[in-house]
Amino acid sequence: MKLLTRLSLLGFALLVLFAQGLKAGEIYQGLISQRSLAMGNTGIASANDSYAVSYNPAVLANVKNWWVDLAAWTLEASEGMEVLDAAGNLVTIQFPYVDENGLKAGFRQSFLNKDQPHLRANAGINFAARLSDEGVAIGANLAREITIQGLENNTQIFQRNERIQQVGLSIPLGQGQWVLGLAGRGIERRDATSDATQVPQFGEFETGTAADVGMLFRFAGHNSLGLVVQNAGGTDIGATVDAEPQEVHLGWSADWELGFIRLVPALDLRGVSTPREEKNRVHAGVEFGLFPNSTGGNLLSIRAGSNRGYPTQGAELNFFNRSLLLGATRYSEEVGTASAKAESSQRQLVYVSVGW
Repeated sequence: MKLLTRLSLLGFALLVLFAQGLKAGEIYQGLISQRSLAMGNTGIASANDSYAVSYNPAVLANVKNWWVDLAAWTLEASEGMEVLDAAGNLVTIQFPYVDENGLKAGFRQSFLNKDQPHLRANAGINFAARLSDEGVAIGANLAREITIQGLENNTQIFQRNERIQQVGLSIPLGQGQWVLGLAGRGIERRDATSDATQVPQFGEFETGTAADVGMLFRFAGHNSLGLVVQNAGGTDIGATVDAEPQEVHLGWSADWELGFIRLVPALDLRGVSTPREEKNRVHAGVEFGLFPNSTGGNLLSIRAGSNRGYPTQGAELNFFNRSLLLGATRYSEEVGTASAKAESSQRQLVYVSVGW
């Protein structure tokens, strides 16, 4: 490993140590990559799939080839509930594929009988394409998502419905060692909260726009450092000022291939600059792949990581260069207060994507 690489990784490690002991709280993130989530929700330097734009538009340079996910569903449920509960209550066969009405009244009591109940479903269309060997690439997502949670010891029900459209571009600078990333995002959001005696009713959507600026530095030897400014200038949604605040994140990743084996370690430090209260900002993970394909995926991927101190695991089958994806992920989130860490119940998600 070259001296510059060693110094960069040492500096990153010092930042990780500095980040320990900060404040806590669950962070909602739209359009999470299932791959990244299984790897500890890393992605600032390592993302390479349909949701790369959600992490850092510069990492679109990691994309290989091109693909369209024409129909991509993710279903998620907390411990004690089956993913089929999400399917039965939140998913539709026809577009927009997600029932935006939220929790069904007949399922309310069963939902509240669970510990820290959580349901999420999203569906949409994704596109990513690499346009040059140097790393010119574009990506876009059109998705609808709904999240339902029990709050305050299940004395409240919270629902969020989002429609997200985002597009990103990576532009190599010079010989391509440096990559600039630019992204824009449109958000339609409506939240609803009620006491546990009834299902909250949605009002009108509120809208907002966001912009991200990212950089990726690619070392010789398959190492990369990433940096992104998300929600540059802060994102107002409706009357809510800074509904999504400006944040700066750092990431490191490597990508090593040896014949039919591929290994991708990753480390993120989130919130180098952020107004959010977080106790642990460190995300770390690894992907072990067998039989890499031309889109940057693998026929079989096994993943594990640490999401702000809590373990994550996942596996994926990738057939015919992303024409069919089948995968599953388990993880938990930090849901504590500013003064005390607290782990959510285990959440499991499954996903299926059909495209070409």
